[in-house]
Amino acid sequence: MNQKAENNLSKFTAKFVELYNRIIPQRKECDYDIYLNDVDNLYPDRLEAIEHNSVTALGCSNKLGNFIFGKGFEKNFATEIKTRKGKTITLNRCLLDVVSSLKTHKGVYIHLNYDIENKVNYFDVLEYKKCRKVKEDDYGNEGIVVYRDWSKIERRFSFTTERKNKKSKWFYPYNPDNINAQRGKDSPKSDLKIQITGYRGQVFYYSLDDKNKEYSHGWLNAQGMNDADSEFRMSLYHNNNIRLGFIDKTILITNGLDADSEKEFQNDFYGWLGTENAGGVYHINTPFQVEDIKSTIAIETVQSSYDPKKFKEVLEDIKDNIRSCYLQIPKILIDDKDGGIFGNSGEAIKEATRVYNNETASIRYEVEDLFRKIFEVEFRIIPIIEEDISNDVGDELRLKSQAELKGSVGGVSALIELQKSVSEGFTERESAIEIIKEIYGISADLAEKMIGQPKDATNDNV
Repeated sequence: MNQKAENNLSKFTAKFVELYNRIIPQRKECDYDIYLNDVDNLYPDRLEAIEHNSVTALGCSNKLGNFIFGKGFEKNFATEIKTRKGKTITLNRCLLDVVSSLKTHKGVYIHLNYDIENKVNYFDVLEYKKCRKVKEDDYGNEGIVVYRDWSKIERRFSFTTERKNKKSKWFYPYNPDNINAQRGKDSPKSDLKIQITGYRGQVFYYSLDDKNKEYSHGWLNAQGMNDADSEFRMSLYHNNNIRLGFIDKTILITNGLDADSEKEFQNDFYGWLGTENAGGVYHINTPFQVEDIKSTIAIETVQSSYDPKKFKEVLEDIKDNIRSCYLQIPKILIDDKDGGIFGNSGEAIKEATRVYNNETASIRYEVEDLFRKIFEVEFRIIPIIEEDISNDVGDELRLKSQAELKGSVGGVSALIELQKSVSEGFTERESAIEIIKEIYGISADLAEKMIGQPKDATNDNV
């Protein structure tokens, strides 16, 4: 990224963050035909920019998406459906597109179209930041959805003018009961075949944020957006210090060198340093002659005030706040610096995965219902890990007791007595193996090795 691009990105973020103060009002202005999404109507653009600029926020968003998607649909995943530009994709791809919108915005706009039997034959997830709702009419009927880049137009929007704009895209709100009437409205003097092909379709808006009727808030709340932007600016601060060379500098001072000698000295000295290191040294020559040879050359060091650990503690708090916005995602799933899956944290990662898998279960149910409503068939998302339903409270207590018994002195003593009993012929070997398996929870192979073979009594009599 060049300097101009970096400056534009910084200004873009600063403008949205500081000027509009991240307020998300839910209101309808009388002079406008659409519901604004924030006072500048650019909340989704701002949210995406801030999330993408933050390493932690982007990591949390992607991890949340992974848990919502799980392993994809259990059934129907290979079923294909048409999308825009004549492409054909699977329903698993449709699920991935839906999740990509939900993991940032908590909402999704799905453009649908229908065949002659009014069954869905077209499925396309629209860019969330380009969708705005037109206010409902006097009878309470839901307004259309306008689709365009709102960052490149003026704030005022007139639906009357928009209807005359041939480049404008707008769609009917989701309502399968109105398909035939809307087709006739789009192509009033055409036959059914042309009405079907010329139909602009409907948009299904779905939000995980039930508190917002018009637009969802997104996972990053106001504080989360502040923290995510702060993380980006801290990274920018470190980058600028390193890239602009704010490191320790050396000043070389010489005395009494004439112009030719000064030039020769510089060429020789910088040749010793090499081109990569020459930038860290600055040479000054004074015209005064001195008798003391020790005063002919002096070397001074200018210490840098740049401290790479300056924001370390603050940054940790910021990261914790960001993770809290995404359903309290466990730290170890985003920032595992204390060990890997092959180290001491292996079990901790498994437990964190199980906890977050349960935390995101309700969202997967919601998405399943979304697809069920659209396609009128059952859907099930396979989670990343599936809990064993047979492990009830009794099983957990039994496993706990087995673990305690294996690690106790009494448990070891009892095993020794059982081995002795088998060796002396008082207990059958097969029975002893079953006892070890049931009481201690030990596998059959290990139980056989532990119990050993019965003592051969014939050898004792020789």
